[in-house]
Amino acid sequence: MKFKTSISKREGEELFVRGKKLTDMIGAMTFTEAVFFILKGELPNKHQTALLDAVLVATVEHGIEVPSAFVPRVVASTGNSVNAALAAGALTIGTLHGGAIEQCAQILQSGKSAKEIVGEALAKKERISGYGHKVYKDADPRTTAIYAVAEKQEVDGKYLQLTRDIEKELALQSGKQLPLNIDGAIAAVISELGIDWRLGKAFFILGRMPGMMAHILEEMINEKSYRRLEKEEVEYIGTP
Repeated sequence: MKFKTSISKREGEELFVRGKKLTDMIGAMTFTEAVFFILKGELPNKHQTALLDAVLVATVEHGIEVPSAFVPRVVASTGNSVNAALAAGALTIGTLHGGAIEQCAQILQSGKSAKEIVGEALAKKERISGYGHKVYKDADPRTTAIYAVAEKQEVDGKYLQLTRDIEKELALQSGKQLPLNIDGAIAAVISELGIDWRLGKAFFILGRMPGMMAHILEEMINEKSYRRLEKEEVEYIGTP
């Protein structure tokens, strides 16, 4: 079995990552810079770093109610290790939870205009991923905060503008006001940073992982073992 890679190489006792010694990177790069570097093969400037930082902070937690928080807690409660609970949490990231990042980024990177994107979606009676939210009806405050960072850091480029244009086109063509949500904002940012849309879910997991870790540890320390639904939480709808 043979793998070809341009990511890393070992020479003697030294590991080189994208041509740089790993030992030289330690202390010289932040984690966010290292993430950008290993994906892109180049160091981000301070503006790109600040914007990527903002995205990772925005996704770190969204309450115990979401699947990526309560599922790893349930798994930990049955006596599993931290890594098993983290894996379970990562597996909750799917089409309906964090998956819209990938879908939206693919649309943004398609090269189509806002008018084309909205028109095609409406013709097929499909939703445009990254727009609308169950909780935030007028505006997702996390999106607002991320876009404020983008403007301050002067990284407010064509993809961030495209998301605004799509929002306007949605209102114009469908008559519905569907605000850009956190998934759409992250999709715009990774597109702006030149990151492939296929890494959309991975970026959500990367940002959410510390929150999962906190929930798992809290479950292990503070709660009794074995999560179980109470009888009143289950409704039987089968044959009487």
